[in-house]
Amino acid sequence: MELSAFQIHKVMKIYTKQLSQSKMAQRQKDLGMHEKPTPDTIEISQEGKNRAVMDKVAKDIVNRITSRGPRDNVDRYIMDKLERETGKKFEFKQEKSSDFVFNVIDKDTKTKTSLSVEDTSFLLDRMEQLAKEAVEKDIQLAKGQDVNKP
Repeated sequence: MELSAFQIHKVMKIYTKQLSQSKMAQRQKDLGMHEKPTPDTIEISQEGKNRAVMDKVAKDIVNRITSRGPRDNVDRYIMDKLERETGKKFEFKQEKSSDFVFNVIDKDTKTKTSLSVEDTSFLLDRMEQLAKEAVEKDIQLAKGQDVNKP
């Protein structure tokens, strides 16, 4: 059987190509580059997850208080603390307009005050902080920790 120079040349070319590819593959494997790159992932610590849940719960509590008034012990705790800090008693209700209406109650006098939603940011932010504190306190109680520790 005779082989032409063309056939021998073609076989040698394929053999050289396969040999160089296997050497590159081995080099990549040695360098740890043989694995496909993994997509970027974000891992959130358990503390971060807990914080996100507490933030959501606090926002829900503030929304519930401002739309329907305090309904349970947590709501009442937040309102009592806010009233002690400001020295005024509040009743909240949200009207259909873009105004946020609250009543300030001094002794026997009831004063109705309307503020735009933008102007109430301080009051709502403080309520949210108090709600977060209440949620953290409940979590500590559930874990059996002393809630009076700073």
